[in-house]
Amino acid sequence: MFLAELLKLRSTRAPWVVGIVAVAGAVLVQSTTLLLPRLADRLGGLGGTSSEIATDLVPDLTAMTDLGSASVQRGMLDLLGNGPSGAGSVGVATLCLLILGVLAGTTDFRTGGVVPTALVVPSRARVLLGKAGATAVAALVIGVALAVVGALGLAVAIATTPGAGLAISGADALATWVRGLCVLVALAWLGLGVGVLVRGQVAAIVVVVGAAFVEPLVQATVALLSGGTSSAMSWLPLTLGSLASTGQGASGLLGGSAAFGAGAALAGLAVWVVVVLGGGAVMFRRRDLT
Repeated sequence: MFLAELLKLRSTRAPWVVGIVAVAGAVLVQSTTLLLPRLADRLGGLGGTSSEIATDLVPDLTAMTDLGSASVQRGMLDLLGNGPSGAGSVGVATLCLLILGVLAGTTDFRTGGVVPTALVVPSRARVLLGKAGATAVAALVIGVALAVVGALGLAVAIATTPGAGLAISGADALATWVRGLCVLVALAWLGLGVGVLVRGQVAAIVVVVGAAFVEPLVQATVALLSGGTSSAMSWLPLTLGSLASTGQGASGLLGGSAAFGAGAALAGLAVWVVVVLGGGAVMFRRRDLT
């Protein structure tokens, strides 16, 4: 069943498009990160009224664009593509992995292929496990491509920045990538769970895209109203993914710090996966397939 589901993902166009868009988004983030130091230099050289604006902006830009600092280099390796600030924003990779999971969960319902699949493999749990395994492999392949883009971007940053060197250890880089891969798989499984629950492909995509845009707004609003002291919204799934990958959420924009570590964030994200994908599995077994 796993091989059959993997073949479905490999032989259809949509998953390839999702992967290409995710990689293209990573390339854009890396290019922007490399160009930001030049922007900061130009702002610093402005005169007149613009110089007052530059005075306010340059310190923040400098902190975000110091390509020799460990935080910026770690941000460049972030597989979610949140950029050097790591402020919990929803990157292209997050959306792409959610949509990848939705496609894996809804394509059979859209095409009607779920019925012959169930006739050949009566165990619906086995069908869903096959989908989960194939989705995880696809997410890992995309994650490896994102890691390569991040490594190349970091290499270019070090090579083109005078006096800059590698500020993070190999173990630190590897840990960032491993956490990122785990988060990407979890996001794909969340999308799969939503797809199995909703069944309609367009409706499921609307659900995950809407959630991806609404959640950061809610989390940032709560952080703003509480002055960055409330961590209640930090337990939302996409925020947990960002915390697990970068160690910082929306409270970081206000000078706050993460309420818990990457390990706790990964555990919380795993709970969300169990709830959403588990709920999808229950409904998949109980509901008619037509």
